[in-house]
Formats: sequence, C-alpha cells, structure tokens
Amino acid sequence: MKKSIEILKKYWDFDAFRLSQESIIDDAIYGHDVLALLPTGGGKSICFQVPGLAREGITVVISPLIALMQDQVQNLVSKGIRAKAITSGMTYREIDILLDNARFGGIDFLYTSPERIQSALFQERFKLMRISLLVVDEAHCISEWGHDFRPSFRLISRLRELQPTIPVMALTATATSKVKKDIAEQLKLKNPKIHESSFERKNLSYEVYKSENKTNNLLNFIKNFQNKSGIVYCQTRKSVKDFARVLLSNNIRCGIYHGGLDREERSKMLNGWMGNDFQLMVATNAFGMGIDKPDVRFVAHFEFPPSIEAYYQEAGRAGRDGLNSRTAVFFEDQDIIDLENRLSAQFPPIETVKTTYRALCSFLKVAIGSGENETYPIDLSLFCQTYKLEMNQTFNSLKILESNGDIQLNENAFQETTLQWNVSNLELYNFQIKYENFRPLISVILRNFTSSFEEHVPLKTHRLLDQVKLTRKEIDLQLKSLEKYGIADIIWQNDLPKITFLHERLPDDYLQLYPEAYQNKKSYATHKLQAAISYLRTDTCRSQQLISYFGQESTTCGICDVCQSSKRKEGEFKLLKEALIDLLREKKSLQEIEIAFGINNDQVKIILRLMLHENKIQFKEGFYFV
Repeated sequence: MKKSIEILKKYWDFDAFRLSQESIIDDAIYGHDVLALLPTGGGKSICFQVPGLAREGITVVISPLIALMQDQVQNLVSKGIRAKAITSGMTYREIDILLDNARFGGIDFLYTSPERIQSALFQERFKLMRISLLVVDEAHCISEWGHDFRPSFRLISRLRELQPTIPVMALTATATSKVKKDIAEQLKLKNPKIHESSFERKNLSYEVYKSENKTNNLLNFIKNFQNKSGIVYCQTRKSVKDFARVLLSNNIRCGIYHGGLDREERSKMLNGWMGNDFQLMVATNAFGMGIDKPDVRFVAHFEFPPSIEAYYQEAGRAGRDGLNSRTAVFFEDQDIIDLENRLSAQFPPIETVKTTYRALCSFLKVAIGSGENETYPIDLSLFCQTYKLEMNQTFNSLKILESNGDIQLNENAFQETTLQWNVSNLELYNFQIKYENFRPLISVILRNFTSSFEEHVPLKTHRLLDQVKLTRKEIDLQLKSLEKYGIADIIWQNDLPKITFLHERLPDDYLQLYPEAYQNKKSYATHKLQAAISYLRTDTCRSQQLISYFGQESTTCGICDVCQSSKRKEGEFKLLKEALIDLLREKKSLQEIEIAFGINNDQVKIILRLMLHENKIQFKEGFYFV
C-alpha cells in the first residue's frame, strides 16, 4: 500500500482520495513545487496534511483565515497529530517558546498568518527548522488581481530565500489565468506542477431572476425546499435580521449568522444548522469558511456579492454530496445601485484612513515608536463614539490599513482564558500546602495541562467544571486570587475584535498608503464589480459565464435559468410552427394570421420567413399557404 494511502487510512479512515487529491499529494511528497486549484469543498487541507506527515520535518502553513487555522489545529490534535498556531494575543515569550519547540522537532504542523512571518524572531528560527513543506493557503491573496489581495503575502517568498530547497505548495479555490500566473511569479515557484480541477459543477443550477419584489419571490422559492437544508446569503447584518423576520412571520424556522454575534451564539447557530434542528441559515459571508455540510440543497442570494469569485464560493456550498441542487439570485434595480454605493464606501478618502490610524493609536495608547507585534482587543462602538467616527467608514479604513500592512484585524476573535504558572513546581506545591482550598483546582490544571509551566494553556472552563466540585463563579474567583498572588499569569476570555500592530507606530505624517492597498485595489474592485453586474444582466448560460471568467471552456449546462428559458422558447417555437402549418392548409392573409395568433406577434413573422426560406409554405397574391 502506498504511504499516502496508509496515512489517509490511519488518520482520516478513508480508503481512497477524491478528485485530483492523489496526484497533488504525490507531487508534494516527491518534493515538487505545486500550484493547486480545487473548488470549494474539494478537500484542500488533506492535500497538504498527508504529504506533511509523509515527509520528514515540520510543515509550515501560512493562511489568512485565523478561525480556519484554529479549527484545523484542533482537528489535527484530535487525531494525535502535533499541531500549533501562532495566534493573536500570544506574547513574544509564548511565540519564542513555540518556535523553539518547532525548531527542535516538537511540532508536525505550524500554522501562522502572513503578517507573523515578517518578524525577525520568526525568520531567525525558520532558518534553523527542518522544514518538510511550506504551504500557502488562499494563495490568490498574493496577487493584486486576486479578490482579496493582502500585501503581506508578497513577503512569503522571503522564506524561500532562507531555505531555497524546500518545496512550496500554493492552494486556492478561485483564480483567473492572470492570478495563477502572478501566484507562481510572486512565490518564485520552480517548475511547478499545476493541478486545476474544472470549475464546472454539473449538479448545480445557477439561476438569476430580475424581480419587482425579491422578498416574495425568494420566499416562494424557499417554500419549494421544505425539510431540506439551505443557505440565504445577504450582504449586511441588517438584511440578515430583516429577512429572518420575514421567514419567521411565515412560520419558516431559520438561524442567523453574522460577524456581530458572539462566539457562543455563532456556535449555537452553526450546531443547530449542522444538526438539522433547523434547515435554513440566513447569513453574511462570515458564514461558510470551513463549513462542509454535504446535503445543502440550495443556496440563494438575497443580495449579490461584489465579485464573481465571492459568488462562486458561496453558491458552491450547495450540493457537495454530488446530488442535484439549486442556486438562485433575486435582484431588483436598486440592488445594482446598492452594489455601486458599497464599493464607493469601501474606499473612504485617504485622509479619513490616516485620521482613523491616529485615533486608533491614541485610543489604544500606543506611543510613537512602540506597538510592533502587540495585540489589543478593541470595542469598535466605543472607539467610534469616543472620536465621533462613522462606523462603516472606520471599519473600511481599518481594512485598508490591513491591506497596507500596518495592522491585522481579527473581527471574529475569541480569546479563551489561558494560564501559565509564574512560579516553580516547588513554589506551587508550597502554595497548595499553605492554601489547602486551592489544591483541587491546581491539581486538575496540572493534570490536564502538563505544559502550563512553559506556556499559556487554554483552560476550557467547562472541562474544569466536570472535574472539580466548584461552580464557575468559584473557579473564576480562585483564578483571580492566583493572579493577584502572582502565582499565575492569566489572559482572560473575551469576544472583542483584536488589532495587531505589524510595525511600530509611525509619526502622524509618515503613514503612506501604497497603490496596491488603495488606488490599484479600488480599480480592481471596480473591474470585478462590473463583471458581477454583467453576470446578472447577461442572458447567456450562467455556468458558461462562470467557467469563462476563470479562463476555462465548457458547453451550455442545460439547467440554468437561461438554458431552461431557451428550451421553453424552442418548445413554444415548435408548437407555433406546427399550428401555423395546420392553419395554412387553407390560404390566409397576414391579417388573418395575426387575428389567429395575436397582432404584432414577432415570433409568428419570424417563423413565416423561416418556413418560406425552407420552402415549407408559399406566398402568392397576398396569401400564405402550404
């Protein structure tokens, strides 16, 4: 049995790979550079996790998706695989210990963001690590022409200079021909093996409907899927709440999911939908990354996203089990105007962006010359209120600062309570002798978290509750006492977004916005929006339009709204032609024909001309006849 199949069976309990996974994995195991384009739900993670285990050394995974990194780390650890992630909120000392651990072979997979690899600490340790594979996930972010460009991705090639012989694997779900070329150039891939699955999803019907009342039209569409799983995507939290209210008033149960929910609410909604407690999820694009529910029978868009790439990814969450599924977009004229307005709001004036940076530094008390690699939780509502800033402009300004490489914004941050002992094992033992009531909690922590003297460990309070006879309140009080006495260093749980400064605070006049982060990005976003609007308005096969956008070719799908409409017209054309032949068995004038089939019926005139050309009817002295 091949080693890759043995690993797949041992850790994932699968007997065979799917799609083009096996050839991608084989190329990586043999040390080739790889560029792989796999559709949403195509099993990208296995493509680098299997070769990472097959090759000797550590696999470094660079990803912009913090939540997905954490999910993959937890998933690998649950399989007995040693995985860690450098996440926001970690101190310099914690990162130092983690990188040392990686250097001496204590980790199989190390996940990090592209911003984190810029530090001198990371690069110095990276040079000393035995790397088996360098993985770049969401690789389209490296390209100015990608739909989510991040300048920090451009610095990944520096790691290749530090270790020139290590193989690199770049993965993405969506990339045009221009983006594919740019990925290879920016990552300095050497004779890469390129694997590109077809973007065609033959089991999906892509449907677009111009509407006078999209709320009612979408409601009627959803009623066709009773007891079947589906997603409705909206562009704003307000739209999510408004449409969810419409559903509930029509006795249709649904969940909602957006970035404004706290972690507990998001988890409750996700688990309810995955467990089929309710069938329908109304969500923003915050819902979907890493979600792999195979039996989603439909994905509908109440509002269209600003790019074809985003739409393709969201629609692609339907029908992952290969069964026939539908995707539908309902839009009104106002939706096009709203899309254009959102694009304009996405790029506030440059001076507004600079003002936001200055206010941010003041709000978080970051002095000029300090702040590099420091992470701060931030209450955005309080921030805007304090400096009289408009929330939407402020958020978009922060996203531009992120693209510019100044900060990293983690919107859906969740920091579990973590603990690290500040004292030696002997000192901790003496503390327990002196304060007997702390012994049960300390003993459980030591038993569950053996590395708590070397690093911060997540306490997972629910697990502690199961093992000590204390209430949650009593546990928190004891932890606060341990912190007060200096016995433990504790980072407390919170759900606030987090800002990480990627360099020291600059003097007010020194901040410059790079063209790639602002002007060029605005131009590319405008181009992508025009392509999205064209998709909505163009009456050619929807699947062909999507495939063509990504530089591939295909035949008409036969199942989208355009193809179905064409089939209906062909059927009507045939029936009309047969009816005309029956009518013209006796001579008829054009006026008599129009009375029979309707005045100004252009289709009848077309058919008459066609049948005359084919010699199937004749025209003499003002009359048509067979």
